[in-house]
Amino acid sequence: MNEWSMNGFWSEIFSSHPISMISMDLTVAATSFLIFLIYEFKTKKLNPIKYLICLFLVGFSLALPLYLYDKHDSK
Repeated sequence: MNEWSMNGFWSEIFSSHPISMISMDLTVAATSFLIFLIYEFKTKKLNPIKYLICLFLVGFSLALPLYLYDKHDSK
């Protein structure tokens, strides 16, 4: 066990081609969502704080469904 160290994380995340492709796919999706949140903030005055907290503390798997739930709930 590495006692919560990030030393082995980056070497393992790109250790094989399939894992590398999944990692890059999630990185592109999360970055696109981040850019979309900034766009929504500037054009529609959306408060992106809770989505950014979810994105950076938990991950894309919580931030996007929470955004979609809030948008669905507001209609």
